[in-house]
Amino acid sequence: MKKLYLLLMAVAYFQMAFSQNDIPKQDWQLKTEDTFIRIGIANNRPAIYELKNSKNGWNWIREKSEMPFPEKVRIGISTYQPNWKYKDATQEKSNGTKLTLRFFSTAPNLELESVWIALPGVGPVENLVSIKNSSGESVIFQDADVVSANITLTADSSITLWRFNKGRYLGNKDPKDKPIVNSDKIGANYSILNYLSNDANGSSPEGINSHLPFQVFDIDSKHGLYIGYEWSFGVFKNQTKTDPLVINYKSYLWDTTSVTIVKGKTFKIPAVFFGTYTGNIDDGTNKMKRWFWNYKITPSLKNNPQEPLIEYCIPGNESQLTEYYKKYPVAEWGAELGKIDIDWLDGSGSDWTKGNFKRYAFWKPDSLKWPNGMTAGDIVHRNNQKLSLYMNFTFERNDIGTEEGKEKEKNALLTRYDNWHYDYWRSDMVLEARFNYLSHESLLEILDYLIANRPNFRYEHCGNGGLLKDFTTLQRISVFTNEDSGGPEYHRESFYSCSFMINPVQIKTDIGMNLGPHGEVPNNAGYTPNGGVINDSPEWVNYILRTGFMGANMATNWCFYTPNQIEGVKKHWPLYKTRQRPILRGLKPGDSAADVYHILPIPNGIDWDGIEYFNTSLNKGSVLLFKPSESTPNSKVIKLRGLDRLETYNITFEERNELNRKMTGAELMDKGIEVNGMIGNYASEIIWIN
Repeated sequence: MKKLYLLLMAVAYFQMAFSQNDIPKQDWQLKTEDTFIRIGIANNRPAIYELKNSKNGWNWIREKSEMPFPEKVRIGISTYQPNWKYKDATQEKSNGTKLTLRFFSTAPNLELESVWIALPGVGPVENLVSIKNSSGESVIFQDADVVSANITLTADSSITLWRFNKGRYLGNKDPKDKPIVNSDKIGANYSILNYLSNDANGSSPEGINSHLPFQVFDIDSKHGLYIGYEWSFGVFKNQTKTDPLVINYKSYLWDTTSVTIVKGKTFKIPAVFFGTYTGNIDDGTNKMKRWFWNYKITPSLKNNPQEPLIEYCIPGNESQLTEYYKKYPVAEWGAELGKIDIDWLDGSGSDWTKGNFKRYAFWKPDSLKWPNGMTAGDIVHRNNQKLSLYMNFTFERNDIGTEEGKEKEKNALLTRYDNWHYDYWRSDMVLEARFNYLSHESLLEILDYLIANRPNFRYEHCGNGGLLKDFTTLQRISVFTNEDSGGPEYHRESFYSCSFMINPVQIKTDIGMNLGPHGEVPNNAGYTPNGGVINDSPEWVNYILRTGFMGANMATNWCFYTPNQIEGVKKHWPLYKTRQRPILRGLKPGDSAADVYHILPIPNGIDWDGIEYFNTSLNKGSVLLFKPSESTPNSKVIKLRGLDRLETYNITFEERNELNRKMTGAELMDKGIEVNGMIGNYASEIIWIN
């Protein structure tokens, strides 16, 4: 009798719980391999009735969550509350599922589409909202009213909220930059604001290193949910009340600015996506990155197995560049992409830091350094290399948020591409005005225009050391400068955070073989053959070059190689091309990018750190290990992740061959492999998994 009573009580409980979130009469279902969403209409809004994990069935929605529309707009000095009404829906299933829900307002006259997309394979479900201004006048949207998501989630156990710092310049030692990764156990009455800033000068509450537009709600490393926000600036709020298992997530454009949409134009609200996973946070974020690789990443990067190219610095001076290639056969060593920095520009003189910054924005070559005009593209191409050309600010510092400025930028980039034969535009300094929607929208349009009209055009984003680490920019860049100190320790620390959200092939090292571990500059630095180095030992050179194996590869110097540096690159550049790059991105179009496993703690410049990569298309992987300081033990047991427990793997060490062995996936993940012989400062190793 007691068992029957308990059973009846359980049934009653689930019926009550279900009744709180009754499925509407008309609903639509979208699903990927791991995420299921049920959408209905409530109060003339799209509403999420179910957000389930396809593997374990957990529904994150206890009560329906209505998706937000702008509740007020301005026309002139008058404020209006749009009277949104549902109109109709269409559904396409040619490639996954695309659901388009249409709404309208008559006061003022606006047309809104809410598009939901679930693509085949693993990954999230996206929501894209656009509003056409049919009012006949300009409509002003306050950023705080442009809400992408306002959704209440319910977990089955305690929530760990993961948030990630951009880490674009850790060398400034701002206390706001730490911790680089936040993982907070969520309690009752919890509330926190995070910011995504595109302000190069760091005026947001989080300074220059605001958070990435990606958060993960993890449940005991067993399953979880992630939410991504695609734009270059925004605000994220997470809040609980008395029940710590119920958390509200809200994302919106900003707090203090506005967007003006002229008549006839369409306003795209920053898109969001929702994805669920089973396993730990690496399992979840790898699924998201695989989806991004499959459907979003720059097509030229995805479809060209030779990218990302091995990059290096070259002189910004015609005669010196010609002599450089005579002296250094970098193509034979394995290099692929020469990068000219700021020193080529008119106004740079002998010391660009004391040059005329106003003249830099005119994108003209210094006439003394380039007496025959900008011939770098031709010189580089004759040496079987590609050219990445630094053009900072916007052209003539024009406002690309205006139609005139946008067209001026397009023309400046296009004519220089055609006449100077550069391959990559490397941007820097300020590109888009801070917290300016139209400016960022214009940058995306400019890049789309160049990519469409010049298929071999590539974009290398520097922008103050990786300012724009957002999903819209990542769809258009080939690679970006990850961290701007030039030191391997700060790079690996920033990489640790960014690699949860971003595929490593887009994360470029940009570190100096001649600099110190945190970007320290030698006392006798300078553009001379005796420019100096902090450390020129073989161990240090290997340490730098193996740090470059983490993603897109670059390790630079003053354009003068020491003998140890030459030996180092002659070994490591071909090794990257033949072994590491295929693991990172596959060998052919259609292969998967590598899964990333954060097998050791965040780098701190003292203790061991390391990252594991495994490419399921190739069934091969690698582990990069670093021991910065001699004060830490010379041996450590490394446990791997993401392997087939029943498979036997050949484990080979790049340097310590005596440690080579065969082990099962179960042994490698449960017992681990002991790595020893990492003696002294700046010890490093590569373990190959085959």
